[in-house]
Amino acid sequence: MRRVVMILMAVLMGASVARAQGGEQAVLRRVAEYVKGLGSYDVTFSVKAGEYATSGSYSVMGDAYYIAFDKAEVYADGKARYEVDNERREVSVDVVDLESRNILDNPTRCFDFVGDDYAAEIVKQDAKQVVLRLEAQDEEQEGEIVLIVDSASGKPLAVSYLLYEDRVDVVINSFASRTERVKAFDKGAYKDYDIVDFR
Repeated sequence: MRRVVMILMAVLMGASVARAQGGEQAVLRRVAEYVKGLGSYDVTFSVKAGEYATSGSYSVMGDAYYIAFDKAEVYADGKARYEVDNERREVSVDVVDLESRNILDNPTRCFDFVGDDYAAEIVKQDAKQVVLRLEAQDEEQEGEIVLIVDSASGKPLAVSYLLYEDRVDVVINSFASRTERVKAFDKGAYKDYDIVDFR
């Protein structure tokens, strides 16, 4: 009898986990659909990492994006990424990491967590917000991501990246659809900058 009870408990716990994971995937789908529904879009954000705090913006159109914050700019066309340091007057060129989900590394995928790449857990949920903890299933990716979304719309409100003792918090201040093309890198605009190509 005790064995039967234990088996039933295991089955019920398994069903409960499946239901929970289904709920989390439903939230993640709403987030992805919200962002996809905008098509091309502009985002303003605030970022804090330890004592450092700043604000900025980014624009996305397909795999192309432009990020601006502090004295830095980042241009990407889906293949190459141009990271401009206006203080040091330097441009670093590298290949775009299309798999990255980091908002400052690849904003085109930063809210796309649907599928098996991340284990998701709802930490808190109420009528206003859902807080999810995400953990990458790829052993090469470490740390956790905490995502806060609007309960009704699925709009991303904030995202945090946690790795060991380090934490980067990003608050999304606004989302807006756009019709213009994303600002592209113009080598002529930085002709007196040092250009370092890592490709």
